[in-house]
Order: sequence, then C-alpha cells, then structure tokens
Amino acid sequence: MSSDGAACDCKVGRVAESYGLDDVGDELASLWRGESGESYSLRDLKEYFNRRVLEAALREANVEVLDGELENTYRLLTDDDVSAGMRTQAIGQLERDGVDVESVRRDFVSHQSIHTHLRECLNVEKNPEPADRVASTRNTVGSLETRTEKIAANNLERLAGEEIAIDGFDVIVTTHVTCDECGRRHEFGDLLAAGGCDCHVETAD
Repeated sequence: MSSDGAACDCKVGRVAESYGLDDVGDELASLWRGESGESYSLRDLKEYFNRRVLEAALREANVEVLDGELENTYRLLTDDDVSAGMRTQAIGQLERDGVDVESVRRDFVSHQSIHTHLRECLNVEKNPEPADRVASTRNTVGSLETRTEKIAANNLERLAGEEIAIDGFDVIVTTHVTCDECGRRHEFGDLLAAGGCDCHVETAD
C-alpha cells in the first residue's frame, strides 16, 4: 500500500495484495523502525515477508500451520545449506498438500524489493528524528491503551448485571512508569512530555 492508501505497483505491494496481506505494510514499517523493540534489518524483513506469503499459501491449501513448522518449511525451500534431497522432499510434500510451490517461490521477494517498498511506496525512513520517535511511541502506547479499554468494556458489559454487579461504568487504562533510581511514579505520556524522570532531568540541568 502507498502512503495515501492506494495499492502500490512494486512487487511487495502486488504480492501482498495477491495473498490478502493487507496489514503487512504497516508491520514492515514498524519492524524497520524498531517501534516495538529491536529494529529489523532489510534481510530480516525479507524473511518475515516471505514467511507471511508461505503461511498464506499454506492456509489457502488448508494445511495446518503448527508452531515452528512454518520457519522450518521456509528454511527447507530457501536455505543454501539445505541438501537437494531434503528440498525435493519438502517440495513434494507441499505439492501433495495442494500448494503451488513454484508459484509461491516466484512470489518471494528480495531485500532490495523490501527497501523499495518502504522508501518509495510507504515513504518510511529508517531512523526518524528523536521527536518523531517520541510521538510514535506515544501513539503506539495510546493505541494499545484504547484497544485494551474497548476490550475490557465489551467483556465487562457482557458480564454486567449477571456475573458482575454493576450497571453503568467507564473503563480507563493508563500506563504508569516507576523510576528505579528514585522510585517516582509517572504517567507514561507525562514522562515522555517531560523528557524523562525528574531525578535525571534535574541532574542533566
């Protein structure tokens, strides 16, 4: 997907649309930026995308995907260290399961294709400015809080009046951070706005 929501014409975009991977663009961007942890390299993203493609093809063929099997199947199809016999055996099993292996392998992308998709289609930069990272973090946590509020409210509403004695209610989820140095407790957004805990900010000043 392009930044304006229209389907892009690069290989990653075409393949994602073909396999119904509507959310994969946002996932690639988030992983590249390291918004939820360690930043993925372009080669890591290539592996991630191609495994999503393989997973979609397996599910389309009604093949049950168990934990760990997807990674191993992808390794058997792509790893240079895999023997020809093992690869042939893996391909044969997939074909018997109804998977068009050659078509799936043609749809695997390179890390250069991932880079083109991120930069030219999604307009994503690898390392945003510090202020952008703070805003991105605030938005990510805020979205999670909102989602948790909705889930909790929906479930509580189903329980209200029967299992739980309550009529009207509001669910409010707020993330707090406790500093190991001084023990101060901060609301997450306030900590970001302040630039850190008072004990560190005061020392820096």
